[in-house]
Amino acid sequence: MLTRLLTIAAIVAGGLASLSAPALAHPHVWVVVRSQFNYAPDGSLVDVRHDWTFDEGFSSFALQGLETGPDGKPTEKTLKELAQVNIDSLKDYDYFTYAQRGKQKFPFAPPKDYSLTYDGTSLTLHFTLPLAKPVPAKGSTAIDVYDPTYFVAFQLADDNPVKLAGGPPGCTVDLHRPDPAATSSSTMTLSESFFNTLTSASNFGSQFSNRATVTCP
Repeated sequence: MLTRLLTIAAIVAGGLASLSAPALAHPHVWVVVRSQFNYAPDGSLVDVRHDWTFDEGFSSFALQGLETGPDGKPTEKTLKELAQVNIDSLKDYDYFTYAQRGKQKFPFAPPKDYSLTYDGTSLTLHFTLPLAKPVPAKGSTAIDVYDPTYFVAFQLADDNPVKLAGGPPGCTVDLHRPDPAATSSSTMTLSESFFNTLTSASNFGSQFSNRATVTCP
């Protein structure tokens, strides 16, 4: 789906660019994030479960021309195929998810249990990202979600965006959301050509990261 989303977004971006409004350069897709951090019986963090809801306008663009059922909603086959394409495409971007403790980074294994749902207005991608190696709970572990190219803007859900499942007693979660005012001032003077030079290896989008820091005694 991401490949399809990016293709559609490029078309949308062309239309926006014709408005000659620098503030509209990026992002082109908005995603609301809900995540669950899952722990093993020994207290180690083993995976992160994401639920990413795309904005309504973009969801409708993404589904245009695809197979639907009698109710007008995308068929199960359509959603399954889109989920597969999305997961395959996200690999090059490390699934927009980064885990670290201090300067030590913890890579993720390929995602599992992925699917796509549609509630009549928005698409939501569900998937689980296992850590390549379990991370001991004791200490502080930060999970960041962002697009390095800032093509996609992520936003933690307003209510209960991050949950802990099976974690040791006493763990706390500290959330960091990017400042909307700072975000706007950082991008409004930048051109579309600047963003076109960014790649998955760029660090530009990290300043707009949504971060959950879990600290366990």
